[in-house]
Amino acid sequence: MTLQTQLTQVREATLAHAPQSAIESLNDSIAYIKTSKLEEQALQPGQVMPDFQLVDVHGIPQNIRALHTNDFLILNFYRGEWCPYCNLELRAYEQLRSDFLALGADIVAISAEKSTLGSQTADKNALSYPVLTDKDAQMMKAIGIVFQLDEASKREYQNFGLDLQQIQGNDHYELPVPAIYVLNKEMEVVFRHFEADYTTRLEPSDLLTILKNQSLVQAN
Repeated sequence: MTLQTQLTQVREATLAHAPQSAIESLNDSIAYIKTSKLEEQALQPGQVMPDFQLVDVHGIPQNIRALHTNDFLILNFYRGEWCPYCNLELRAYEQLRSDFLALGADIVAISAEKSTLGSQTADKNALSYPVLTDKDAQMMKAIGIVFQLDEASKREYQNFGLDLQQIQGNDHYELPVPAIYVLNKEMEVVFRHFEADYTTRLEPSDLLTILKNQSLVQAN
């Protein structure tokens, strides 16, 4: 079963029981991101990813550049441990991790949730790759993939029992757009996937194909 098939099943099951206000909030959020300039203003392919210091699940600082010891580094920016779509995506990439490593690509997952929740994410999804916390979404803001929730969205998250202030440790009410960035050895962005609709994600198998082509380009 593909990742997208699993995501669609979760979306349909969720919407079948969701109040109309939640459905409207979801649609409004997706529409806002699609019509905003967020995607074009975010860090683009060909640009260099700045180095950032994040925190791992043990609370230990980790620099992106220091973690980049292979030909490619895949940065997977996800919303949080509470997001079922994110968990499915993280597991799907874990299942193909050996295939990515065979192409010289490491994976790192990044969110703005507290490192204790990052640890829960790693444990419940049996992730063998690093899960890092971007405190106050500083890195994600710097590369332009963060948006602020409107009042209606805040209410819907609260109605679902999600306290983003507690989850993220601040009162910013900000979330990242789910995004994949692939860096080469020089920290240059060689591929980016920006997803306005958080219920849709890039298939890991598609990224494998992209990396195979990228490897051929570099070899020549």
